[in-house]
Amino acid sequence: MTPGQDRARRELERLHNADPDGFEILDEPKLVNERLRTVISIRIGPLQTKEGGLDLREREEFILVVPADFPFAYPSIRVNHKRFGGFPHVTWMNTICLYPSAVHWNPADGLYGFFHRLTQWLGRAAVNDMDPVEGPLEPPHHITDYSQPPFVIRCNAPVVPGELWLGLAELEKHANRIELVGWNDPSKDWPEGRASVLAIILPQPLPMEFPEKGREFFQELAQQGVDRQQIVRWLALASLLAAKGDPIHLVLGLPMRRAADGSLRLHIAVWTTDPDCADALRLVLGDDADSARLGALRKEFAEELGSIFEETTISWCRVFEDRSEIVVRRDAKSPVAWVAGRKVAILGCGALGSWCAEIVARTDPALIHLVDNALVKPGILARQNFQLKDIGANKAVALADRVIGITRNASVVPFDRDAHGFALEDMDRFRCYDIVLDCTASAIFQMKLERDWCRFERRTPPLVAMAIDGTARYSLAVVVASNSVGGIWDAFLRLKRKLCYDGASQGIVSAFYSARAIETLFQPEPGCSDPTFTGSTADVTLFAGTALNLGLTHLNLGHAPLGIAFSAHDHVGSRPVVTAAALPDMDEATVGPYLVRIARGVYREAGAWVRQNNRVRSPAHETGGLLWGLWDDAVGVIWVFDASGPPRDSRHDPGHFVCGVDGTLEEHNRRFDQTHGVCGFIGFWHTHPDMSADQSLTDVSAMAALVSGFRHNQRRALMVIFGRTAGRPSAGVYAYESQSLARSQEFVTVGDAQIQLETEVV
Repeated sequence: MTPGQDRARRELERLHNADPDGFEILDEPKLVNERLRTVISIRIGPLQTKEGGLDLREREEFILVVPADFPFAYPSIRVNHKRFGGFPHVTWMNTICLYPSAVHWNPADGLYGFFHRLTQWLGRAAVNDMDPVEGPLEPPHHITDYSQPPFVIRCNAPVVPGELWLGLAELEKHANRIELVGWNDPSKDWPEGRASVLAIILPQPLPMEFPEKGREFFQELAQQGVDRQQIVRWLALASLLAAKGDPIHLVLGLPMRRAADGSLRLHIAVWTTDPDCADALRLVLGDDADSARLGALRKEFAEELGSIFEETTISWCRVFEDRSEIVVRRDAKSPVAWVAGRKVAILGCGALGSWCAEIVARTDPALIHLVDNALVKPGILARQNFQLKDIGANKAVALADRVIGITRNASVVPFDRDAHGFALEDMDRFRCYDIVLDCTASAIFQMKLERDWCRFERRTPPLVAMAIDGTARYSLAVVVASNSVGGIWDAFLRLKRKLCYDGASQGIVSAFYSARAIETLFQPEPGCSDPTFTGSTADVTLFAGTALNLGLTHLNLGHAPLGIAFSAHDHVGSRPVVTAAALPDMDEATVGPYLVRIARGVYREAGAWVRQNNRVRSPAHETGGLLWGLWDDAVGVIWVFDASGPPRDSRHDPGHFVCGVDGTLEEHNRRFDQTHGVCGFIGFWHTHPDMSADQSLTDVSAMAALVSGFRHNQRRALMVIFGRTAGRPSAGVYAYESQSLARSQEFVTVGDAQIQLETEVV
């Protein structure tokens, strides 16, 4: 007797001593096949009962079996009669299933907890409260042939429960399993390239404990109108489909399961017979050339085989369910479950992209396109999702080979391309993705894509982009909603500005935007290898998974662009920090060769200065101020992030405003330094009270003189005029830029556009 079993014996004695009449030990505990066995009598007493509940007597006897590893393995309990047979959670007519799995057993409770659970079970059984929905969740029980490979049921049943169906089950055979991947109606052509077995869907269930002998099994089927002769004929047909030397398989469908919502579903079982039966069963089937005598002999032989099967033990194969109508996916309520059944493109198959690809593949998407034109080098195996055999191969091709072995239904296609070329070469293909993951961490790619963003004509899929700092302690991600005004580079710029102004994010700002961001990178190989960050597989999988979870959660909740910054544990005792910043869409206008994007907060800020002007002076006085943002020639975009009021030396008059310059340089330097170059002086704004937002000759003359007078190479400025057009608030946007190449002359171009505003400014 093990120490655990000795503990069980003592606990039994204490239970008896505490209530000698209610808990009686009828048989002294003794070891049987290394298990401690005893018989217990429990006084049930008066219980509330309901129709359909378990019929319990005043006293009930139970056989308790305690395993050697008790209390870490829980005991089993059964009765020595069949009165409980067929009741939910009673298996093999007499065994009570108290614990669905080991998770529900607490070893510390010992037999005290075990018998407390039994008492609860009996009370619920008496009032038929075992399950809120009719029909057991667990599959039926039967004798299993573990020598045969298991069947994996991939395909939902061909008919609804309650119907009779006869056809073929299409199989794919693998080294360690057989997969049922389709159903073939007899009216259709037999499938080519796949093995098949006979499949029968019965309209009525069998007992929860399948009959062990053929005789009882045939009797159960006879109640559904299927006689022994028909069963033998089915087996004979199944033998025709079995390869020589293989066992015969007969797939049987029974209405004995249910889905998570309680609706009835079919249980799939696979009957198997000895391979030697196949040749005998084939003799049962007739032939057009059979004489009457031969036909009679076949019939007699079928009867003989039926008699043999009646005395045979019925064996069944192991069945692993993977039907969507039965199985609740383990990732069903996770953020990445959104990807299931969708089309995904992953740009960049390196540290982040290679792990994102595996995460995505496990959700069972419809399509995965992998894009990368780099090769697998030996050093990257330290943290990228590749194997030794992949060294020297294209990353996208090698990664596709890996994820094909994970996902069953996804079409996985690699593209040996750079990300920008791939996105632009087929814009219709790019638009058709349900989501695009940018894992390139390449500013050059993101800037080139921003330059060409207008070519997509505001028809783009949602995108999630992510990056890691040089020490793998921080990560950034942006979520760009479908059909967004700007692309990935736009979102990262706006996130950068927000983080720089947020005093709580200095660690992230330093990691990504300061001189330290470059200094922490290193070259892994001598020569001109690209600098990279220092980090392990643990680091990149943490950041890849977090970025996907946060990004996909946002996509499910809203449509505005989002910036995300998060940190890993810096040291023991520290906590990860997540900062999420909404990036509302900006108004956009084409102004000459540029796209001008204006944050809507600019209108509110300008409006506040206008109201102050109206109080201090009068509504007839014009006012204005400075514009702050980024003028980016590389991508052809001018961002207007903020507006400020008039400098102290400005002049306000009815019908005219002259913006001063006092303090402008100092303010430019402060903003430029604080935002690490993302926000500085870019131009002016002023008002046209009760007038259109068109520029006057005075505006043109003043701006042209201003731009030509700048003492630096980039002589340009933006002017925004707030007015009213046709009674509605509007903004005129004008981009002045000197195109002169010589000192002796000045040529200033002006781009203009009008924006209808929803916000009142003047």
